[in-house]
Amino acid sequence: MGIKKIGILGATGVVGHAAFQTILSRTNDPILLGGRNLEKLSELFTGTDGRLECQQVDVCNEEELHDFCGRVDLVINCAGPSKQIVDKVAVACLKHAVHYVDVSGDEHLYQQLLMRKQEIEEKGLLFIISAGVYPGLSEVFPAYVAENDLDEIDLLEVFFAGQGGFSLNAAYDIVCSIEEDTGWGMSYFKQGEVKKIDGPFHRNYSLPHPAGKRDTYPVVTKEFGLMTKQHKIESAYFYNSYQSNAILNQFVMIKALQQYKTEEQKRASAKLLLEQFETKKPGVKDFTMFHLHATGKRDGKKVRVFSTLLYPGDWNRISGIIAATVAHLIAEDQNRKTGCFFVAEGVSATGLIDALREQQVELMHSIMEMK
Repeated sequence: MGIKKIGILGATGVVGHAAFQTILSRTNDPILLGGRNLEKLSELFTGTDGRLECQQVDVCNEEELHDFCGRVDLVINCAGPSKQIVDKVAVACLKHAVHYVDVSGDEHLYQQLLMRKQEIEEKGLLFIISAGVYPGLSEVFPAYVAENDLDEIDLLEVFFAGQGGFSLNAAYDIVCSIEEDTGWGMSYFKQGEVKKIDGPFHRNYSLPHPAGKRDTYPVVTKEFGLMTKQHKIESAYFYNSYQSNAILNQFVMIKALQQYKTEEQKRASAKLLLEQFETKKPGVKDFTMFHLHATGKRDGKKVRVFSTLLYPGDWNRISGIIAATVAHLIAEDQNRKTGCFFVAEGVSATGLIDALREQQVELMHSIMEMK
């Protein structure tokens, strides 16, 4: 199915606006923007481009949602919270035979969509979820290194750091993930299987500028595990990093006190997280960073790779850029896959990173032979 018109849901948010700007600059296709407030949509986007059309749509309103999905060939879902939307948008896209890219989504949405795998494939559709920063770029970046720099990887360590605006919807999704116990803390992947870290782990680590010294916590997800299996990585660790341990303590407190039993508790916990994430390091501009080091073999020689991916802006904007770039790659690929995939499975990691490097994303890289 050819892709001639792209729809963006949640267009008035920071993520949706970044997705719109990316699609506008990288394609000549018409764009349909959807949001709950038509007046706000019109104020934000009127006069930007003749290809643009706005439509009022609440993703929880089935009639409005299906009308929107029926007018496009691919939907980029930037609306949230994803834990409340779940598969509503994806199901509407499937009904109207529309390709789907979700900035968020996790293993729960993945499992729900896998139950519809046959129908997705029969309609020749590609559904991509977790097409944002984390999960998303957190798997694409190490996959890129695996594809381009190493024939075998014995050990991989990935660090995530950032500073910038944080949305209440994102904080709400994190609280729901704490409730669902998504991912595995204090763990790593060994030959594709989750293992508990037995012994010391990084509590404090000096990352490249502008991150600097950060508190770190090891945690892995299903998406990360699938990436390690795909590239046959022997041992793989992922570390979330924080400016101070206050954020980590807040996570621990929410989990220990189970402050997510009611909707009121979830929203109150989300606000507490939001306050912590909004604390910024003085003199440091917003940034999003992944840093990794890996050891393995290249051309039969033992080597070590150090690599840093840096975006000079917050994770909301880069999430929108990633999702829109994924959509553009899908639209351009006449031999695209069919089915439902996490982003690192569904599109070329090399193609995506190369496209992001054309959009302010910097890649710093070094490879050295080990004696």
